[in-house]
Amino acid sequence: MNGKSDISHVKNETTYNIPLVLDENVISSGISLISLWHTLADESYNVIWPRDKKKPLIPNSWVAVYTLQGCGRLYLRDGRDITLNGNCIIFLKPMDILSYHCAGLLWEQYWMEFTPTSVMEIPLLQTGIIYNGDVFNQELMDVTALIASKIPLKNNLAVAFLTKMIYQWICLISENAQKDSQIIRMEKLLSVLHGDLQKNWSVSEMALHMQCSEQYLRRLFLRYTGKTPKEYYLDARLDLAHSLLRQEGMTVGKTADMLNFFDPFHFSKAFKRRFGRAPSDLLKAPGRESIP
Repeated sequence: MNGKSDISHVKNETTYNIPLVLDENVISSGISLISLWHTLADESYNVIWPRDKKKPLIPNSWVAVYTLQGCGRLYLRDGRDITLNGNCIIFLKPMDILSYHCAGLLWEQYWMEFTPTSVMEIPLLQTGIIYNGDVFNQELMDVTALIASKIPLKNNLAVAFLTKMIYQWICLISENAQKDSQIIRMEKLLSVLHGDLQKNWSVSEMALHMQCSEQYLRRLFLRYTGKTPKEYYLDARLDLAHSLLRQEGMTVGKTADMLNFFDPFHFSKAFKRRFGRAPSDLLKAPGRESIP
């Protein structure tokens, strides 16, 4: 197992798996958390389920998969497959899952298994697009730190945070039926953008995909993401670059080339503007992930 801790009862997943599986279920008002993983996977990542899982499947449990960035693909026992691109959430039943793998340069996701402790109308196999991904990403980082603590009270606080997020995701998905067709098309556009971060999408191409004017597209993006289409897409590419540079063997030039930036200089300038430091600084940081 290529994990970052020695906690037992962890799936035999490969690549950059950070296991946060609990020895004892932690119960909060709403859910009982069975396990949580934060996985940064490359193209070699492929999990056969439940063979690569050490804890037994629990019939009344649920799996929530929150994809931060990149692309993954889930295969179900009924023959269906689901593509998960960045900034999306989906709920599944563990018994329905056959396998899953990274379907792009990388797939960064939080995978959590839980059982409801009260009545929760969880939408099955429906994806929700997360507009304010930065907020959830920070909260999940806080949850990770709290779960890793040896203090039970902090573990309970972590699960309380997760319970709140799960309810927010459920509400988000349930609101999909009330959205107009233009918003639904925009969410599909966001999914396409996150699934193809190596392409240099222009605003005109985005508008053409949406079948709307560039001015209207800009208003939609500012309203729902707080960013212009160009800013949103650039930030998504830079976030992916940040994760790629955390992998051992990657260089600034190679990363810039993989994501089709004009040249390493322009890439470094944009990277520093977003993260406050040069991409080369990540190459010197301790704890870079080794590629199997």
